[in-house]
Amino acid sequence: MERRGLALVTMHARRRQEQALRSRIAQTFKVDLPGRPAFVTGSGIAFVGLGPQSWLVMSKADTPSFHGSFRSLVNGTASVSDQSGGYAVFRVGGGAIRDTLAKGFPIDLDDRAFKSGDAATTIVSHIGATIWRREDAPDGTACFEISLFRSLAHSFWHWFSESAAEYGLTWQDLPAAP
Repeated sequence: MERRGLALVTMHARRRQEQALRSRIAQTFKVDLPGRPAFVTGSGIAFVGLGPQSWLVMSKADTPSFHGSFRSLVNGTASVSDQSGGYAVFRVGGGAIRDTLAKGFPIDLDDRAFKSGDAATTIVSHIGATIWRREDAPDGTACFEISLFRSLAHSFWHWFSESAAEYGLTWQDLPAAP
């Protein structure tokens, strides 16, 4: 399903400011920024490592006050860009989710290779995407989140629904057509 109402920003550490940025984030959100492609959660916020000194930041509070306070927090240590309207984030899971995703993602999503908290920026069926693995669902099945440009959300949904049909999986919340 698509996760709606998220505040999404990309954050890039400024030159020689990574340690100061890491300190501010740790003090404020009680979490260490990942130093690799990984997913971590803190107090009301999540960070996905995208590359060297670069993260996708997510909060459930997509409000002007969140954006303003986050910019103030990282001021001087990082550059941030609001992506709330530009990206869609989907949460997918279920018994056959790895088999479904393997039809489009050219990476190994097996439990031994892609553990809870791992992330990767890659493609899915010719669409640029970032995927990360969340904690498993209560029934023990894997749970993933995928971010991609909102303008490609309908194409992703079409690919996913076709790929999942073989396993009887269905989409819970259809993305709006572009």
